[in-house]
Amino acid sequence: MPTTLFYDCTLLDCTGVDPIPGSTVVVEGERIVRVAKGEATTVPRGARVVDCGGRTLMPGLSDAHVHCAIVETDPAKMLRESPATLALRIKNVLEQTLQAGFTTIRDAFGLDWGFVQATERGLVAGPRILFTGACLSQTGGHGDWREPCHGSVPIEGIRGLVATPRICDSADEMRRAAREMLRMGAHGIKLMAGGGCMSPTDELEHTQFTIEEMAAACYEATTVGRITLAHVYTPKGIKNALRAGVRSIEHGNFLDEDSAAAIREAGAFFVPTLTTYELISAHGATQGIPRRMIEKIDSAKAGGLRSLEIAVAAGLEIASGSDVLASMQPFKALELGLKARVLGAHGAILSATRTNARLFGMADEIGTIEAGKLADLLVVDGRPFDDVTVLQDARNVKLVMKAGTIFKDS
Repeated sequence: MPTTLFYDCTLLDCTGVDPIPGSTVVVEGERIVRVAKGEATTVPRGARVVDCGGRTLMPGLSDAHVHCAIVETDPAKMLRESPATLALRIKNVLEQTLQAGFTTIRDAFGLDWGFVQATERGLVAGPRILFTGACLSQTGGHGDWREPCHGSVPIEGIRGLVATPRICDSADEMRRAAREMLRMGAHGIKLMAGGGCMSPTDELEHTQFTIEEMAAACYEATTVGRITLAHVYTPKGIKNALRAGVRSIEHGNFLDEDSAAAIREAGAFFVPTLTTYELISAHGATQGIPRRMIEKIDSAKAGGLRSLEIAVAAGLEIASGSDVLASMQPFKALELGLKARVLGAHGAILSATRTNARLFGMADEIGTIEAGKLADLLVVDGRPFDDVTVLQDARNVKLVMKAGTIFKDS
């Protein structure tokens, strides 16, 4: 097996300890086999030696809430593209994501199973993809994109390429849709458990689905060892989702102490997504996003950092997702800078490495630099553990390794 030795690095292993300069890490094949903290080690015969020159060596980043297939803010415009053009645009997003240092992503609806297959076969030089496929929405919910004047069914996706929402209005419909996603290999089931910013006929404060409806999908996920994630903002919506069995709360911008306690008691994860509100608030009008939707974005943005502070005080497992779409795709690392305002730089990085790995059920494989784990590694110019904004410029990410293969080396 090919061997790579990373020499003279400042090791940020994301186990929670402080960075250690003068360290060495050895990779054989796809896995880390030795971590020498603050010391050199014997160079294996025939090994490729990467002299880090004191630069930071850290685990690959992950993003727990992306939409890599949503390349336009208007779904109808996106699906008027030819499938070939759309596929190439998505391919560009995925490859750009890996080049920025994100070695694992959880696509929280939109990306279908075909790109997982293409990436695993090496046809796309992208990150490891955990896909959810179609999200499940009630009629008039966050996944129902029809304006009030529209009577036809929502836009259909392109099988294997783009999955669009499934409208479900009973527990049986939820069960069938969940089983269909799981049949295709979905990593989890995405539920629209509350209103949203970019949907035309609901408000952020709305709760959606009954507990019984959501519980049907949650049960199906657990039968195959998967979890359910829920788009939701309000305390009532959060508690409904948790009672149904949801274990990944997405957004949660109106979190309060009671709902935070409910998340903790359920052993669920909290996935705040600050970036999307920041960028759409600033630039959405120039991209044709209607004023009424931007007003909802501004309302959610106002609660974002406060909800994060409440989550920290409650001792929640805080994961990291950016929720970027369309032209915002290159700005996934902005999430770390926004989270750092509450978590600090090191804490923000831990949310996007160690905690995300736990959320994904992959803590034995990724998220930290330890012997036996997959070699998802970044060599970074600067000290991201002091100033996480260095990760927002992909040029500072000098080397990207995913499962022992180097995809970028500048």
